[in-house]
Amino acid sequence: MQMRYPEKTPTAFSGAQRFVEDNGMAVWCELCDTAMPGKWFNVKTVAAELESLRLYRSPDRYLRAVLKAVITDYAERPDEYEFGLPVKQQGKRMDVVSV
Repeated sequence: MQMRYPEKTPTAFSGAQRFVEDNGMAVWCELCDTAMPGKWFNVKTVAAELESLRLYRSPDRYLRAVLKAVITDYAERPDEYEFGLPVKQQGKRMDVVSV
């Protein structure tokens, strides 16, 4: 299954759309298995622990791309999300989030 990358998604880096569409679902599933629901966590720390991002130089950059795509998709299609907003963030930099 391919993750949706809405047009209005803030661009994290030039290949973000391709990465999210090709790998986003695997990253998201692993994140949901790793992070405690409703608990705040540091994106950089958790990204470094995810097996699906292990080979990337800056894994947090790739995790942020996935999180931004999910947030934007929710903004465009909230009815598709049974439990409401799937990602919450503290501040504007997306350093600390909860899922």
